[in-house]
Amino acid sequence: MKRANELKEELIQIRRNLHSIPEIKNDLPLTTKYVREKLLEIGLEPKEIIKSGLVAIIGGKKAGKTILLRADMDALDMGEDSGLDFASKTEYAHTCGHDLHTAILLGAAKMLKEHEDEIEGRVKLMFQPGEEYFIGAKAMIDAGVLENPKVDAALGMHVMLNGPVGGIAFQHGYTLSSVDGFKITIKGKGCHGAMPEKGIDPINVGVHVYLALQELISREISAFDNAIITLGQFSAGTVANIIPDTCVLQGTMRTYGKELREYLLKRMKEVIDLTCKTYRASFEYEVLSDVPSLYTDPELLDEMLGYIEEMGEDFTLIKDARATPTDDFAFVTERVPSAHFQFNCKVQDERGGFPQHHPKVVFDEDVLPIAAAVNAQCAFNWLKNNK
Repeated sequence: MKRANELKEELIQIRRNLHSIPEIKNDLPLTTKYVREKLLEIGLEPKEIIKSGLVAIIGGKKAGKTILLRADMDALDMGEDSGLDFASKTEYAHTCGHDLHTAILLGAAKMLKEHEDEIEGRVKLMFQPGEEYFIGAKAMIDAGVLENPKVDAALGMHVMLNGPVGGIAFQHGYTLSSVDGFKITIKGKGCHGAMPEKGIDPINVGVHVYLALQELISREISAFDNAIITLGQFSAGTVANIIPDTCVLQGTMRTYGKELREYLLKRMKEVIDLTCKTYRASFEYEVLSDVPSLYTDPELLDEMLGYIEEMGEDFTLIKDARATPTDDFAFVTERVPSAHFQFNCKVQDERGGFPQHHPKVVFDEDVLPIAAAVNAQCAFNWLKNNK
């Protein structure tokens, strides 16, 4: 923590530089160039294993296992209205906090590189594009980020606005929700609005589908389980007196745990199919996203919490912090034992009243050295104690 505090101003400047050049999806040329240059300055040899996806390795001078530290780098397709001196210079905005994640991991990398001769094994750094569209983690896995050397454990993170700096939240087991995005196109038969009997009204079918999907939550899962089905788009027709041919519904389903997710996906498709048949319509179902729930390995998490406590800092450890957002780091947690921390960084004045993904959101940069130190501390000690 002492060394991280010495690096604080450097980390803040890195974060601000990144904040001003937000980019989206897997097309991050400015961000990737900046991060690559910083890794080279540290003395590392980054490799771009997918477009805008960087990997670098610290250690290897002593035998041991490999732990992965991950940061997502992409921004959101929206504008910024924060009033910050270092606000976005592009049409996009870092309103989720991935610029902080990237600065944090660069800080952890610098500290670990300074102690490279002492590292018993390897630390693999994963700088990922495309998290907001759930395309980056899986692409990097497919490109071999978990191999050569094989990753034995992983640590993920996210900044959150649930409280002031110093709060570190965690959850044993399923931590962040899965997400299944879908598009339902209901196909009816258009006709004159004065003669509905001559057609098949897809709007009517869509209304029944909408209501039936909500009843899956209220009547088919336990009150002790957690699931959300949200329909965010319902569109059909262009004028008042014509029944259209089609109706489109788009939405997401979020839940925790594999069995409940599989059950609800199965029942959703059954409900849509049978409702459409009842009213003589047909449908097409398109998968828009498909991300599992992020799973935190309880045993690994407890070990990491022990390393945090050994730091002797006045952190507030917040347990049972399951959250509803989704993170495609979940694809990593499916394959290797992983832990995930949420670092609180809510600004404690009137500026702190805006949530993530809002154009006016701001983050307390005091979180940067804390999160960097935690990442470095956990990685170094896990390798030392898991030879």
